[in-house]
Amino acid sequence: MDIDQLKNLLRSYGLKPNFTYGQNFLVDDFVLQDIVDAAEVTKADAVLEIGPGIGNLTRALCERAGFVLSLEKDPKFFPVLKAIKKDHQNLRFEIADALEFNFQDFFKAEGYKSYKVVANIPYYITGKILKMLLGAKFKPASVTVLTQKEVARNLAAKAGDLGVLAISVQLFGEPKLVQVVPAKSFYPAPKVDSAIVRINVNKKPKYELEDEKRFFKIVKACFAGKRKQIHNTLVNNLHLDKSTVLQVLSQLKIKPTARPQELSIEQWVELSDKIDMI
Repeated sequence: MDIDQLKNLLRSYGLKPNFTYGQNFLVDDFVLQDIVDAAEVTKADAVLEIGPGIGNLTRALCERAGFVLSLEKDPKFFPVLKAIKKDHQNLRFEIADALEFNFQDFFKAEGYKSYKVVANIPYYITGKILKMLLGAKFKPASVTVLTQKEVARNLAAKAGDLGVLAISVQLFGEPKLVQVVPAKSFYPAPKVDSAIVRINVNKKPKYELEDEKRFFKIVKACFAGKRKQIHNTLVNNLHLDKSTVLQVLSQLKIKPTARPQELSIEQWVELSDKIDMI
C-alpha cells in the first residue's frame, strides 16, 4: 500500500488520522512483513494485536497466525476491521482500550496456553503498554512492537545507559532492536524514525525480587535525580540514614558516587533486597 492508496482508503471510509490517538499509518509493505517475520508468527500462534487502525498489519498477521485478537480504541475503524473479518475468519476484533480490556482471561477462556503480541502502537503509550504486558500474570511469549527509535534503543540499553523503562522491561524479558524504520514509511510522517523491537519474555523471572513494589520505589526515587550520585538520591529522596546507605553500598561494591544509569539490573535487585524501607 502506498500513500495514495492509503488516502483513497481513508477517504472511502470518511477517515482522517487522529492526532489525539497518535495515529501514523505504516504504508511500507516490506516493513509490515518484517514485523511479522520478527515476531516469528506461525499457524500455531495466537496473536494479540494492539492498535490495528487501517488493518494492513492485521491482514498480514491473519495470513500467518492461527488466531488474531485485535484491540482498537478508535471506534471509527470498526467498518475497516469488519471488512477484514469477512476475508479472515481467524480474526476477532474489539473496539476497546488495550489498557482496560482483559485479554488474559480472553485467551485463557479460548484455551490458549500462550500468545504473542504484535503492535504498531502510538509513541506516547509505549511505556504503559509494555509495563502492562510484562506485568501481566499470564504473560505473552514475546512482544514485537514498532515504536520510536530512541525508545527502542533505550529498551535495549546496557548498564551505563539504563533508564526506568529499560529496567522494567529487562526484569521480565530480553529486548532486541531488530531494525530501524524511516519516518517516510508512515503517513502522516512522524518527526522521528521508528524501530522494530522484539522482546522475548522469560517463562520464569530472571531476577527474584523480595518486594517488587519496594524495588520500583527505589529505582524511581533514584532516577528522579539521575544526574546526582546514588548515595545522595537514596538519602534525600527516600529519607534514609546516610551511614546505613554508605554501609549497604560498600557491601554491594557500588560506588557511592555512581549515577543511577550506571548500575546494572543485578545491582538494582541487590540494592532493593538490602535496603530496609521501614
